Amino acid sequence: MNVTGRTHTIDASGPPLLRLGMDTRLLVVTLFLMALGLSLVLSSSSFFAGGKFGDHFALMRNHAARCVVALVVMFLASRVDYRVYRRAAPMLLLVGILLMVGVFVFGVTIRDTRRWYLLPLIHTTLQPSEIARTALVFFLAYWATRTGRDFRSFRRGFLPAAVAIALVAGIIAMMPNFGTAVATVSISLVILFVAGARIAHMAVFVGVGAALFALEVARHDYVRERIATFLGLGGDASTGLNWQVQQSLIALGSGGLVGVGFGDSEQKLNWLPDAYTDFIFSIVGEEGGLLLTLLVSGAFLALTLRAFKISYQCHDRFGQLLGIGISASVFVYATLNMFVATGLFPVTGLPLPFLSYGGSALVVNAFAVGVLLNLSRYRPKEARSPRAKGHVLAPLGISAREGRAQ
Repeated sequence: MNVTGRTHTIDASGPPLLRLGMDTRLLVVTLFLMALGLSLVLSSSSFFAGGKFGDHFALMRNHAARCVVALVVMFLASRVDYRVYRRAAPMLLLVGILLMVGVFVFGVTIRDTRRWYLLPLIHTTLQPSEIARTALVFFLAYWATRTGRDFRSFRRGFLPAAVAIALVAGIIAMMPNFGTAVATVSISLVILFVAGARIAHMAVFVGVGAALFALEVARHDYVRERIATFLGLGGDASTGLNWQVQQSLIALGSGGLVGVGFGDSEQKLNWLPDAYTDFIFSIVGEEGGLLLTLLVSGAFLALTLRAFKISYQCHDRFGQLLGIGISASVFVYATLNMFVATGLFPVTGLPLPFLSYGGSALVVNAFAVGVLLNLSRYRPKEARSPRAKGHVLAPLGISAREGRAQ
């Protein structure tokens, strides 16, 4: 089925020996990050795992198993025509919301927050917010495509999208999981902007959302104190809530240019909490130095730009917006995580995509990359023509004349 009625061809990017019918550059970058993440989890979790489980390789084996699952999911997603998600998007969003609501009843509490389901048969947990925020990306791409130019109308286009965003982000914030809520709204705003939403509508949404967010934050002392400490409005930055950030900066500074060497981190010896999850970027800097942090940052930038190019060359509006949303998801999560590790943003608890220990985020991100890989299989001939590099609005199916008219 061709949504736009235009013919399209499968374009394999990369050297002849690597032509798999999909974008091999995106695949290689993703596999690099997953392989690096596996080695970093081994290094950063060995001390903790040895003390808690009596087995230095316990968490690494768990993560390796999850990497295998993630690779299978990514492969399967790369074989499914992305256009099937256009019809399924509303149902995916509904399932994501129901899973999040259910966690308040059937979920387990970890560190005073109720964000996970316990899956006893496979001895792991499931974080439904990861599924919901990805389903929201699919829904926004679907809704903007369905409404077309009515998306610029507040009542017929923007309001339903805003309600969906507020519903997902609001439930996530109630868990409470403010970091994921902020990331979800940020990703959604990127999609709204690219889809052509009016700036005035977005400004009102952000204003109302910020006020509600502030009220919700005020209900949680630890969040309020964390933000106050970050802004320098009170508290001792070297202890308490900001202890992780201080230890993270020590780790990054200790690495110097080339790092202390793989496995030789000292901060993982119970100095830096969550060294193998939220603060794994700090171990990157300590063991690999500035050079490895630049390589990792460059890999995320390359993945984002590659995803954006795939979206640009897609032949229909839904695919373009879906690709933009997925690329924004990876970029926002990676950026916020690295900002937290370097003290440029309050501690949020967001994982670093493909590198942090965990299952839900890893599998969901792998699925999203699989969708991008499938997206890259369908590139119209005109996308490779110099004429296709015209007006900036052309990728969304809006001609230069129509863009000026809007």
